[in-house]
Amino acid sequence: MNLGVSTYSFWHFEGEKMPINNYLERAAKHGFSGVEILEDHLSGLNTGDLREVKRVAFTLGLSIYAVSIHNDFINPLTGSRDKEVELVKKWLNAAYVLGASIIRINSGRWRTIKSFDELMRNKGKEPPLPGYTEEDALRWVEESIRSLLPTAEDLGIILGLENHWGISGKASNMVKMFNDVPSKYFRAVMDIGNFIEDTYGQLEMIAPYTAMVHAKTYFGGGVWYTLDIDYDRVFNILKNHGFNGWVSLEYEGREDYDTGVAKSRELLLKYIR
Repeated sequence: MNLGVSTYSFWHFEGEKMPINNYLERAAKHGFSGVEILEDHLSGLNTGDLREVKRVAFTLGLSIYAVSIHNDFINPLTGSRDKEVELVKKWLNAAYVLGASIIRINSGRWRTIKSFDELMRNKGKEPPLPGYTEEDALRWVEESIRSLLPTAEDLGIILGLENHWGISGKASNMVKMFNDVPSKYFRAVMDIGNFIEDTYGQLEMIAPYTAMVHAKTYFGGGVWYTLDIDYDRVFNILKNHGFNGWVSLEYEGREDYDTGVAKSRELLLKYIR
């Protein structure tokens, strides 16, 4: 396995965002050999700017292995889903310029609970829109993925669906989607901190489909919650399924970013080496 870090580990959607080079430099300073770039840290999709990011990463000795984006396919309006598909296509092309091999995508969610903080208090669960069912949402996501696969395959970039609340917050839904849309370019991003209930049983279910791992840590207590993760058990699950890819740190604690990241790297290296 390889250990990298997401730029999310240095910024949790609050406070001032720094230029992307700042996050790349910090990733290199902490001794990581690879970095996952959060969409929010890129100023745009201008090809020249993306090439400059790739150049800077290379000079720092960093591989850009992934790009993490925000999308939402859970919408009854076909036109809205089509716009989301086009958005993901743009990010697939951006990832290609950056040299990434996978983009983290979401299934999306109903948004019947407006506040993310409230959603977290409800353990990521929310009711469907009136008149619709979970089966409708699964169909919308699968149709969207099928629309994206030709572009992903042409560029050689994996669509990595994360267990990130919404429909993909249940391992059984993810497995159904991987079986319904079989492709080596449609795989799972396993977030070890996003299955709040039956954590290890659900991680086991998606392990055979996993192409990348988000390793959560919570030094200083979690921003939204703290999950007491048994890392030995998680990495045994991964090893038992032959996983040898990138483990991407997502530090989500309240301790200072840099000290939390340093402690997280030390923790995870015990399992990677």
